[in-house]
Amino acid sequence: MESTPSFSPSPEAPKSNRNLIIGVVIAVILCCCCVVTGVAGYYGYQAYLKAQQAVQQFEDLEIPTGIPFDPNQLPEELGDIPQGGLADETTRYTAWLSIQLVGMMTGCATPTAQGTTIRVSQQPDSNGEWVEEWTANCGNGDPQSFKVTFTPENGVVNVNVEIP
Repeated sequence: MESTPSFSPSPEAPKSNRNLIIGVVIAVILCCCCVVTGVAGYYGYQAYLKAQQAVQQFEDLEIPTGIPFDPNQLPEELGDIPQGGLADETTRYTAWLSIQLVGMMTGCATPTAQGTTIRVSQQPDSNGEWVEEWTANCGNGDPQSFKVTFTPENGVVNVNVEIP
């Protein structure tokens, strides 16, 4: 009789480390996610603080209030105003203040009346509108030209300074 070999599993089967490896990999991935979240939170909070400081600085910005907006309420002493052109003293003063503001925004740091010239480039038309070219002394010896349009309207002369 032939005997068939019996197949019986060995009592000591090798144990699988697969579950342990999967658990370690998941733990490492979770730790990496926590670190990335922490770093992103830190830098996000730093950006928030800087934005908050910028907003606070903007809110603390003082707007100058010494500029007269109503030509009827000009100070008694107008100071130095360039001479020339067709406008009266009050309108010339309004134009000069406008030129100073536009000049400071366009690189003419401290426009001064001394050395500033006014040339009429267009005589009044049928509506009374005329154009003058003001060449301002920027305070450092550099001149800058501004085209100023005067438009009479309802008894007041409006002044418009073109940004160079």
